[in-house]
Amino acid sequence: MAALFSLEALDAAEGDALILHYGDSAAPRHLLIDGGPRATWQRTLRPRLAQIGERLGELPLELRHILVTHLDGDHIGGVLALAESLGAEDCPAQCDRFWLNTFDASLLDHLPAPAQAALASLDGHARPASLQALEASVRQGQGLLEQIARLQAAINGGVTSLVAEGGATMLPLDLGVLDVQLVCPNLAHLRKLAIEWERKTVQDAAATAAYVDRSVFNLSSLVLVVTARGPRGRRARMLLTGDARGDHILAGLEEAGFLDENGQVFFDLLKVPHHGSDRNLAPEFFHRVQARHYVISADGRHDNPASETLVWIADGARRRGWRVWLTNRSNPLRPALAANIAAAVAAAPQLKTRLRTRGRDQTGVMIDLLAAVDY
Repeated sequence: MAALFSLEALDAAEGDALILHYGDSAAPRHLLIDGGPRATWQRTLRPRLAQIGERLGELPLELRHILVTHLDGDHIGGVLALAESLGAEDCPAQCDRFWLNTFDASLLDHLPAPAQAALASLDGHARPASLQALEASVRQGQGLLEQIARLQAAINGGVTSLVAEGGATMLPLDLGVLDVQLVCPNLAHLRKLAIEWERKTVQDAAATAAYVDRSVFNLSSLVLVVTARGPRGRRARMLLTGDARGDHILAGLEEAGFLDENGQVFFDLLKVPHHGSDRNLAPEFFHRVQARHYVISADGRHDNPASETLVWIADGARRRGWRVWLTNRSNPLRPALAANIAAAVAAAPQLKTRLRTRGRDQTGVMIDLLAAVDY
């Protein structure tokens, strides 16, 4: 028997669909983090869950928990499709514990009162695209809540909303087997942004939209530090980031006490935020947050992963044997994917031997931090 701690990043097109394998290899446990866009359920997630269940002789396969890092369609869509299938005779999985932030009143209460009032005053035509996207996400979140109610499943371990207070907040996902610490959303950072907004001399609709976009839409993403222990006291850690901004992640890690005296931290695995986009990351992030394995789930949509991000990773990585894992390396429908990777390799030649991707017959990439998954 051996200890498992592996992250499987499925091909979820432009989204994220991650299966965490952990526990004893003789009786492995699994949890799902995001499900990609809705089509991911039929295309890769359902077939892979069925395959795991068949190989382990466990159908339907028990997912100990399902987590939704935030409500973007390319993260929650596949989870909603899965939830709609749970309980059906042909569903290859079962789960009765969910974790997600739903933008209900408890989370929106962190907005300063003037921002709440200004937001409520915006009519449909005045609401910017970012807020319209947020509202669409809220609807998907409500749809998932309806499915959770149908299943009579538990949500958030009884907590109203998932916000880290006074450092990292331990989530009781599988105590004694996994340590799961929530570092973002971070209450101190939410309060800091609220104070900054209230100090602005101009608080019109545009300022309100910008504030809500920064403080709620982008800050909502769950950021988790997940730790498992192997033989002889060996410990492995993952940083799972959803679509969180780099500066928000650093603020959460600092508040939780993860950064050393140089303001840096090392993880065995980093799920690169926001599909490798360069729009909410900076070179500093990869100098301060380093890893042995960098995982990027993208297919070229929105130019992700950006060539700049890949170069920043190469410049920041210092650990021997580091790797960058890509769920897709080429996509005939999105030529920017191969072009961005080629540009990054030209700018940082060391990437050439560090890139890894899935095989043609594989549904994703598997990164083993302890014993290898063999199913």
